[in-house]
Amino acid sequence: MNLIRNILLVILLIQFLIFLYVKIFDSLKPTLITQQNTNPNIQKQVSLESFVTKSITAIIDGSKELPQSSEYTLWDKEMIDNLNKEIHTFNDKIKKVVHNKMPIEKEKTVLKVEVKVSTSEKVAKYAKEQLGQKYVWGATGPLTFDCSGFTRAVFLCTTGIKIPRVSRNQAKIGKYIKYEELKRGDMVFFDTEKKYSGKVNHVGIYLNKGNFIHASSAKKKVIITNFKKKPFYKNRFLWGRRVVQNPS
Repeated sequence: MNLIRNILLVILLIQFLIFLYVKIFDSLKPTLITQQNTNPNIQKQVSLESFVTKSITAIIDGSKELPQSSEYTLWDKEMIDNLNKEIHTFNDKIKKVVHNKMPIEKEKTVLKVEVKVSTSEKVAKYAKEQLGQKYVWGATGPLTFDCSGFTRAVFLCTTGIKIPRVSRNQAKIGKYIKYEELKRGDMVFFDTEKKYSGKVNHVGIYLNKGNFIHASSAKKKVIITNFKKKPFYKNRFLWGRRVVQNPS
């Protein structure tokens, strides 16, 4: 990287030198033309291009330094001194590389691993972030929920899908899923009334390993329930609905 930095420095330096030598050429042009006319040994016509090219080449290869002038300010002189030092340093490094005395630094390749999170994972993660939030009948969030208000808020915030507001209507959308086919992100529907009628009155979201998350009116908060540990919910399970494609 240091070598690349120095090469870029030289490019900027060349631009500066061209600007500098255009000024010098303009000031020396009368003298150069006079020498051309009076000296028979000078056969080639003096031009700005040849003057600048020869001057810059000599400076870059280290055989010549940037010229100083009594007309320069102190800041100008310090800047030129620093540029001369940078040129010498650059030339030394180039010579070492050419003679295999200094290895060329290679840019390190950093592998970026992009982890893709499935929609069902986002649904489950967001739902679990609401654990402990209070149950309030008719509430749709963001701090309190009832069961269908909870499922609606989760899907809206993670997928942008606007499912119906009440559980009996939510139970009509998406793909019908049996208990044995449940996957993370599926909605699960129940009849939790004391007198069983087979009608939907409660909903939650399936997580995995027999667990589902829901806003419980009995516990007055968002909780996770396991079907095996709470056989009541297994016995009152009606069906599932899948609104997330390719759940995991």
